[in-house]
Amino acid sequence: MAVRVLVTDGSSAIRDAIRRYLECIGCDIVAEAENAVQALPLFRTVRPEIVTLGIELHYDGESNPLGLVRLIKREAPETSVLMIARELARHDAQMFERAGALECFIVPLEFASLWRTLSMAHPQLMAGAFANMMSATAALKASRVSR
Repeated sequence: MAVRVLVTDGSSAIRDAIRRYLECIGCDIVAEAENAVQALPLFRTVRPEIVTLGIELHYDGESNPLGLVRLIKREAPETSVLMIARELARHDAQMFERAGALECFIVPLEFASLWRTLSMAHPQLMAGAFANMMSATAALKASRVSR
């Protein structure tokens, strides 16, 4: 069964990139939103296992979605929240992680890192085609090193 995802970002180009990456690793994008106002009712309706949030989203009068992260984790603690940013200070990343975000990623996304983070939180992603390709690549690298 695919992992269900809600992708939220103000940039359609970033939403597209996130969608392509996540579909490639075996996720099912069940909804997309361009702002926090759209994201909250979608989250409550589609009940995704993963929510991606752009760091620039405004929520509840705040200049970032910290309150939305807290609300998501309060309503569905098992939901993985990924923060996506164009740039992010370490103390801001720590603030989101303390609120319950699984990880903060900087655009452009590092594909393998995204997959590793998500597959640890959602082991069913380890059974997909991308996981098989990663295993084959690791085996090939190992055989080259041993020569």
